[in-house]
Amino acid sequence: MAHYNLSDRGRRQLDSMFTAIAQLNGAHRGVTHQFAVDPTAEQRLEDLQREQVGFLQRINVMGVRDLVGQVIGMTTNNLIASRTSRANLPRKPKYVGSLQDRKYQLYATEFDTWMPWELIDAWSKFPDFARRYARHVATSVALSRIMVGWHGETAEADSDAATNPLGEDINIGWLQKLRLEKPTHVMGRAMVTAGGVTTATGAAAPIYIGPASDVADGDYKNIDALAYELISGMPSWARSSTDHVVVLSQDLVDEKYFPMVNRPLADTIDGGKSTSDQTVSDIVMSQKQIGGRPAAIVPFFPEGTMLITPLNNLSIYYQEASRRRYIRDEPENMADLVDYNSVNEGYVFEDTDFAVMAENITFGVRP
Repeated sequence: MAHYNLSDRGRRQLDSMFTAIAQLNGAHRGVTHQFAVDPTAEQRLEDLQREQVGFLQRINVMGVRDLVGQVIGMTTNNLIASRTSRANLPRKPKYVGSLQDRKYQLYATEFDTWMPWELIDAWSKFPDFARRYARHVATSVALSRIMVGWHGETAEADSDAATNPLGEDINIGWLQKLRLEKPTHVMGRAMVTAGGVTTATGAAAPIYIGPASDVADGDYKNIDALAYELISGMPSWARSSTDHVVVLSQDLVDEKYFPMVNRPLADTIDGGKSTSDQTVSDIVMSQKQIGGRPAAIVPFFPEGTMLITPLNNLSIYYQEASRRRYIRDEPENMADLVDYNSVNEGYVFEDTDFAVMAENITFGVRP
């Protein structure tokens, strides 16, 4: 089959977009050579991702200076009110977050995409071509970040999508962070001790749920009972928070309790709006509570898993001024428009006291 050739109209739209991107970022050699993304443009990219993918609006996405540093601690649970007499001056301000002796580490992550000329041509007739292209790339990047956030276990030098299709080897995601940093807050997995450090990274220890499943230790009659058990394992100051949300996989709940709310409509190739596609980019809140807390389904959350935490306890840190990008044609690789993006980033629980999880949950009586 003959290779598709980009139309003159499509090329003009691309050239116009390339010029605008180069000007915004001060890329004097043009976008076909690697350039550092300008801080203002970087913030626009972050804002566009949050605009396109609702889940990112509920968590923290923030720039930090260093590759390795102390977790910022965005949760606010400590007492800051006080009174000071003249005899005890000066006054002693308190940090409004929750500093813990925990470190974050960021890893270089590549978000490289390619797009066929056919799609560029189809979009080129729209006056918002550049915006349409930016939304498409932003959505792809945002969804990949969320997928790695839930499934990432290691940060290998070379990732392998064939072996790890959910990004298990790209970065250390939130659930793995909890297994490593707060193993006592994890159920459904065996503990492992190595080098004097204990983590919840051992073999699966299934949790069974069903009417007759509470006869064995660690099993429960229903999802609510499991949720209450998890919450009771938090420190008293954490479990009393009113911000907790029960994040769980769709296989654990009846879909009728999860009406689609604020559902984003997907762009179609003709510029219209599709309402029949399955939403994967937004958080879906239920009117039904689980364990006395609001329940939510979020993109790419692993099956058989429940996480209870305030959503603002979840963070993605990226290193400021680390974002690099270049865009070009690569006919030698049988690729059309290729957009290379990279940034140093990592996943963080701001306060692990406020997070508990259960995994390897299944319905039925323990064999």
